[in-house]
Amino acid sequence: MKDDHLLGNTNELVSDYLRRTERSRALHDRFSRVMPGGQTRTIVHFDPYPVVLVGGEGPVVRDVDGHEYVDVLNNYTSLVHGHRHPEIAEAVCRALVSGTAFPAPHLSQLELAEMLCARYPAAEQVRFTNSGSEATLLALRIARLATGRPVVVAFEGGYHGSVPELADGGTDLVRVRYNDVEAVESALGPSVAAVIVEPFLGSGGVVPAAPGFLEALRARAAAVGALFILDEVQALRNSFDGMHGSLALSPDLVLVGKIVGGGFPVGGVLGRAELLAYTDSRHPHALSHSGTFNGNVVTTTAGVVSLRMLDAGAIKRLNERAGVLAEDIESAAARAGVPAVVSRVGSILQVHLAGEYPTAAANAGPVEGRALAAVHLALLLEGVYASPRGMLNLSTAMTDEHLGRVTSGYERAFARMRDVVPESVAAGGIR
Repeated sequence: MKDDHLLGNTNELVSDYLRRTERSRALHDRFSRVMPGGQTRTIVHFDPYPVVLVGGEGPVVRDVDGHEYVDVLNNYTSLVHGHRHPEIAEAVCRALVSGTAFPAPHLSQLELAEMLCARYPAAEQVRFTNSGSEATLLALRIARLATGRPVVVAFEGGYHGSVPELADGGTDLVRVRYNDVEAVESALGPSVAAVIVEPFLGSGGVVPAAPGFLEALRARAAAVGALFILDEVQALRNSFDGMHGSLALSPDLVLVGKIVGGGFPVGGVLGRAELLAYTDSRHPHALSHSGTFNGNVVTTTAGVVSLRMLDAGAIKRLNERAGVLAEDIESAAARAGVPAVVSRVGSILQVHLAGEYPTAAANAGPVEGRALAAVHLALLLEGVYASPRGMLNLSTAMTDEHLGRVTSGYERAFARMRDVVPESVAAGGIR
């Protein structure tokens, strides 16, 4: 591919985007004066600037310029029932009458904790946090205290929140290739406190675990006395009893978040009672673990309603619709002459501008990265709100009409990208 072809196509898209989002552009300048980069979450940044969203209902969001988008990002999987679901909103409004947070146990905490422990096989007890990042931090502290060991094994492309040790690296962190059993065997030794893994790589490209990989990882961790921590912050939505339940895994600890809070800030550590006991203030070696809004009334109330609505039937429909959408996007790409595959686990998908499905962390090269950015802008122009890296997911609020709009949006976006993808690499992708 010649970069000037890509540059020209991208410039055209950017020009269209600038004309369409004048109010967002002006607001971005104001945001940038008081917030670094004009935003407070790295992941929401994209060039030339993100649109400013002002509202959402069901599967649709609106920006300050009055444009409507079908939302297939859903705040990075947390809004499994879409925006402002009436049952969640009504429950939260009722709860607000009695207060939002208390420095004491509250009945809404009990209801959500009992629901989690009844639904997920690995959950003997639960400890609430305010985010998946906080849940990761707590789980690692528990693992090190329980084992007396320092080292943590994680995977290339895995994301477990904004945890310095995992995000920035450190002497006690070992990263290995996902789906590589031999690498796991070598990395897991007597100094390892825990191995932390997603049942599929989320930020790494929605890469499924190979058959037997997680089971081998679990067995190896048990053999060396390390804890097996399964990160289901995203994955929990894909099976009624969690992916650990559907796969018959037995993790020591499970990280949860996203859907558990019904659209509000949440995180949690589920797992064996003897391990969660380290957060019990009465334990002789208790960890100090506090958080002003841990288990707050708004989050726990919304979480109960969210999980109740996300029953087995709802999950089955989500996963089936996601499968159809993945096929439709691949077909749209083929008709446009754009090499693309869609990896999928449950109702979470990722579009790859490549000729084959990834088996480990899918790191887009500079050319593919530019092409993905161009597709993202094209989708916004077509009224589809997906992630800049190509990830998307579904909500229960989506109808067949909304899914049709998404497929049509991808078809038109790919059509605008014909000049980006050269024939010489059409079979193997654009990396």
